[in-house]
Amino acid sequence: MKPTILVIFGATGDLMAKKIVPALFNLFKENKLPKKVKIIGFSRRDISESQFRELVKKIVPKASKSFLDLFSYQKGHFDQKESYQQLSKTLLQTDEQWKICSNKLFYLAVPPNFYELICNFLAASGLTIPCGPDEGWTRVIVEKPFGKDLKTAHQLDELLGKFFKEEQIYRIDHYLAKDMLQNILTYRLANNLFNGNWDKSRIDKIEIHLLEKLGVEDRGPFYDSVGALRDVGQNHLLQMLALVTMDRPIDFGADTIRSQRAKILEKVIPGKPSDSFRAQYDGFRKIKGVSQDSETETYFKIRLFIDDEHWQNVPIILESGKRMSEIKKDITVTLKDGNKIVFSLEPDNGIKIISKDGILDFHLRGSQKKSQYVDEYKKLLLDCVTGDQTLFVSTKEVKAMWKVIDPVIEAWQKNLVPLANYKPDSLEILDKAFFTDKKINKKIGIIGLGKMGEGILKRLTEKGWQVVGYNRTPGELSTVNSIKDLVAELPSTRVVWLMVKAGEPTDQMLKESIKYLKKGDIVIDGANSFYKDSIRRHTELKKKGIGFLDVGVSGGPSGARNGPALMIGGDKKVFEKVESLFGDLARENGFQFFEGAGAGHFVKMIHNGIEYGMMQAIGEGFNILKNSSYKLNLKNVTDIYNNGSVIESRLIGWMKKAFELRGENLEKVSGSVAHTGEGEWTVKTAKELGLEAKIIEASFKFRVLSEKNPSYTGKIVSALREQFGGHKVEEK
Repeated sequence: MKPTILVIFGATGDLMAKKIVPALFNLFKENKLPKKVKIIGFSRRDISESQFRELVKKIVPKASKSFLDLFSYQKGHFDQKESYQQLSKTLLQTDEQWKICSNKLFYLAVPPNFYELICNFLAASGLTIPCGPDEGWTRVIVEKPFGKDLKTAHQLDELLGKFFKEEQIYRIDHYLAKDMLQNILTYRLANNLFNGNWDKSRIDKIEIHLLEKLGVEDRGPFYDSVGALRDVGQNHLLQMLALVTMDRPIDFGADTIRSQRAKILEKVIPGKPSDSFRAQYDGFRKIKGVSQDSETETYFKIRLFIDDEHWQNVPIILESGKRMSEIKKDITVTLKDGNKIVFSLEPDNGIKIISKDGILDFHLRGSQKKSQYVDEYKKLLLDCVTGDQTLFVSTKEVKAMWKVIDPVIEAWQKNLVPLANYKPDSLEILDKAFFTDKKINKKIGIIGLGKMGEGILKRLTEKGWQVVGYNRTPGELSTVNSIKDLVAELPSTRVVWLMVKAGEPTDQMLKESIKYLKKGDIVIDGANSFYKDSIRRHTELKKKGIGFLDVGVSGGPSGARNGPALMIGGDKKVFEKVESLFGDLARENGFQFFEGAGAGHFVKMIHNGIEYGMMQAIGEGFNILKNSSYKLNLKNVTDIYNNGSVIESRLIGWMKKAFELRGENLEKVSGSVAHTGEGEWTVKTAKELGLEAKIIEASFKFRVLSEKNPSYTGKIVSALREQFGGHKVEEK
């Protein structure tokens, strides 16, 4: 390592005494510092160099003279130009003595409000400029908090960016240097036990805890201005979340790891007010420097989700609190089979696999001890000198984390989540902490038990729902004889799903249902209804205080049975009340909410219009294939089309099944294609918007004309309708 000068601003402060000096001493003992190194303390205290070394000696009583000789001191004020000019002279004299342009490492061990002042004077003195591309570098170390919200974090980033490039800035979150967190990726990615299906298919939920016995003690003014969520939630816990959920990196380089952490953090969805809980321990307001009417939380619990195909609908719980009766710092991953994997930092340091057969416990090296902070800072300081940014937070990570936390803090500031209280040195708050949204009672009524309604009923039953079924034509799935009886069997809030034909049949069933429904109940229309009808129904029910959601259901009877795709429209608050219903019913990642009455059916209408065009293209294409001069096996054509080609799709798969069932000539399949309203509605809607939909319009007209002009193209389209929708398509 090249000769290096470390300048520590705030050198007589707490951080210097508790972490920096002990860490430097350990590096010195292990011979890991550069052979030529100088440590300059910069502070306003009026002490001599020898007195400064005495302070260092008090911090590490075993320090040798050779270690103490590394330290020098400069009295200076952060706001005085002359202090920086003197510092510049000292650095120049050292370089001349060493006969080399040394590396310069500036450690801002001061509150963030001093950063701008120090950086501006450093820049004015020319101290932020590296010697050259092949000579000594210049780097800066800053401590959390990195701002107090997204706005101030952005301002801080802009400030540092004026004087330093991203590769020169080392943002310390000491949790990243903990042995256990460094080992998470290794164990996740190198161990088949953890790496296989490390996603929503295997994991039920993730809980990240940081509970400690310590209180605020003498940090009253600082802590009252920050609170638990900003102090550890915005940084430590979200970094832990990133490590346990980030994608597999292509390598373990610093840029790659930091980029992957940032990518997953950018996908974290900020929680709603109902996804959070906050509390303050009794006696906090009596601490020196804390406001007597302080609303600052010393405990919090928040629930988050990740908008990523691997983690959708997997709840992630972040929890932290002071003055607990026990220490618990870990990441608990609960699998869908009930087993748990626990990455523990304290009180133990290791990995536990908890199953019904017992506990498999892996203790790791470097178990927790009093010098844990020193060990972490030792790693971080060494990485600063060697230029490894892996364990340091990037600007993208900082911004992503604040985007998650800001909405929660804003909701708290508006008192949307009242502040609770708890007794210190206990665990009572853990039992009181809950999220205010209530899970819907898993009982639902379904009206209309045709092919689609039957599939939905069976799907929900398998997911633990009690389903009350009614059909106008009695059958074994009907559990009641009337809509009145169906509604009577449902608990409040009642949820009724209509799965009858669109248009008049839906209106009739809705008219009958609302005779028995009350304010707060919810009706879901799952038919292929025209979106304007859904807007009308929404308006009518809203007047009665009844919620209404319009849901486009795609996938046909097999999809309804095994998990359809759901396009949901209506009021967001109504949707949130029954969101778990759609999560259970839909295929994985198979539902989306679109705000606005009729939006779900509008999206489904366009979906069906596109479907018309796609099926028409397949029909015309296979008609050309069949009538070519080649003797083509059309089933073999579907095989190659559906094995990695650009047009690989479920429709091509259904085409293959049609050939297998009906033969390639499709002899008994009608060449006249039936049609319902969706294609026509899509064409009319396009015209109302002044838009063209030539392909969809042509495919719709083809179906209309096919009644008098049946063709092989029509047979293909009819056969497809039979496969995905179970429609009757045989020739009359």
